[in-house]
Amino acid sequence: MKQSLRKISRAVRSLLWDHLEKERDMRLAANICTDSVQAVCLMLGPYRNLTTLTASVLYLHPCCQVLNHAGLRIFGDDRIDFLADFNEDRFQQFLQYSLQACERGRRGSYGGSIRHSHAVAERTEIRDAVARVAPKEQVTCLLWKESLRTSNHIRQCRSDLADMLARNGALRFMMPVRNPLDCAVSNIHKGHVRHFEGLNKNTNAETTLAAILDEFQWFRNLQKQFPERFFHFFAYDEPVRILRGVATFLHIEPSKSWLESGSLAFQVTSQYEHATELVSRYRKMVEVKFDGDPEFADGLLEFVDNP
Repeated sequence: MKQSLRKISRAVRSLLWDHLEKERDMRLAANICTDSVQAVCLMLGPYRNLTTLTASVLYLHPCCQVLNHAGLRIFGDDRIDFLADFNEDRFQQFLQYSLQACERGRRGSYGGSIRHSHAVAERTEIRDAVARVAPKEQVTCLLWKESLRTSNHIRQCRSDLADMLARNGALRFMMPVRNPLDCAVSNIHKGHVRHFEGLNKNTNAETTLAAILDEFQWFRNLQKQFPERFFHFFAYDEPVRILRGVATFLHIEPSKSWLESGSLAFQVTSQYEHATELVSRYRKMVEVKFDGDPEFADGLLEFVDNP
């Protein structure tokens, strides 16, 4: 009984501390000037889909700031949750708060600076590159990495993206595309499968794979409607080509030094072997789900045709 009370007490203290930290950041954020920011990009799609690697590489750019996770602090707060009910004031307060939240943070869902993310902590080449990043003097682009929670929130709130994009020229959305088979297994192993609507920790690989392809399909439908505001890339593309495409999309300069450091960090290798039956099911799912989108279907099949 005493042990349970101590756990509850620690949890309450943690929640209180988080609340006080957030309110402090909200006050400090009010003094942040956002005039230089030209692009605010939200990542969408599954977790375990190269979002952290992509965000870390973008953080290496001197004009790009990255907010890692922090959805639990933003969603549901009427002051900064512009996706739930858009207006320009709420968007600007979100931008100010996000830039302030990037100054500190911790690993996990609390988020904050990308410096605390798992990819930075676990991969030496990224950790060393991030450690050399100088303070951002003039931020022209903010990237928010909270992919699947953001996708779910947009759908749950029935956000009017057409209206939002028409009223705000800075907002855009991006999705990396990792090998969906690897992504499915990784989501199961890391426990992130629970974030898919209707799935849980006991969900098998085939069902998880279908959910991942559904996320891709949802993104592609939006991308067709707003091709200048949605961007994706396949993980097997050449790193320099990916980075140049991202730079164009986000209106940042693809400097030689950034392309070199980003390419060295942006190395993707598959760590999994997949059963022949699962690969066959994957092919069939791609053919069915993307029957009307042959270009994207070919891109997905490239993962198994030329592994």
